[in-house]
Amino acid sequence: MNKFIKILTLVFGVSFIILLFFSIRLLLQSPFFSDDSSNAAEEVKYHYAFFLPAETSSYFSSLKEGAVAAAVTRNCAVSFHSIDTDPLSFEMAKYSGFDGFGLYLYEKDRSKLQYVSELLEEGFPVVQIENEIIQGTDSFFIGTNNFDVGKGIGQLALETGIDKLNMVLVYSKKSPGVMSDRNLVEMGLKTVLGDKLSVLNTEVTSLNPLDTEMLAYDLLKNEPSIDIIVLTDPNDTLMTVQAIIDMNLVGKVQIIGFGEHETIKSYIDKGVVLGSIVRNPYRIGFATVMALNELSMNGYTSAYADTGITVLSGTDNE
Repeated sequence: MNKFIKILTLVFGVSFIILLFFSIRLLLQSPFFSDDSSNAAEEVKYHYAFFLPAETSSYFSSLKEGAVAAAVTRNCAVSFHSIDTDPLSFEMAKYSGFDGFGLYLYEKDRSKLQYVSELLEEGFPVVQIENEIIQGTDSFFIGTNNFDVGKGIGQLALETGIDKLNMVLVYSKKSPGVMSDRNLVEMGLKTVLGDKLSVLNTEVTSLNPLDTEMLAYDLLKNEPSIDIIVLTDPNDTLMTVQAIIDMNLVGKVQIIGFGEHETIKSYIDKGVVLGSIVRNPYRIGFATVMALNELSMNGYTSAYADTGITVLSGTDNE
């Protein structure tokens, strides 16, 4: 009998230990359990959503890095969503619990205009990045001064030493912020070049990269008097450079590119590309989060639109 009691006691003791182990494990896995990291998450008061193009270019990667860095300094959260491949997500954004929005919109699409209007009517802070398609008391623009973009193009064109320039300026739907301000771009360009600009023709490429390739070969074959082709998108720049190389026209037709892609930089170093206009996406992303956070906390923001440009040139390495 005593032996039976001892065995029973041992069984109950082991069972108790096992039960205690699983109880503690369950507690630690419970969503109601708080540790230091979850406390830190609870302290994040604001969550901002960025709706950006789905393309994975260095420009948008840098913009995201700037936004994340600003979120860390302001102790808020940011998330990134597609503006074009997931339209339902954008349509339902106002119901998703976000405190503000950074929007990079390609063009004045009717449905997107409606959704942006609804966000503003609901009182959400909205920052339009690089392309302002709608105005409102709670909407702010952060991006590049396109008059300076035009001046930068003009400064690079002067390096050719050509007195009467025949130039083609290729806008792209992949860079809507530049395309929407084409008047400012061309005004800045003409301000620098003056009477040195003899001919300025403009073209537009779509979101399809093959469109750029066809345009580049068409221009080079049918417009032999062109001195400079100016691109406003990094991918368009690379496609056009390849066309010039294929047609053995390096040095005969100059290229002014767009962006700081490593391949574009190497072409500048080799003298294949005259130079490139570079926006500052990191600063744009950083300034967008700072503006949204100021709007959330104070109801206004001191953020300003111009985030500046950099002009890359072969003379920088001389």
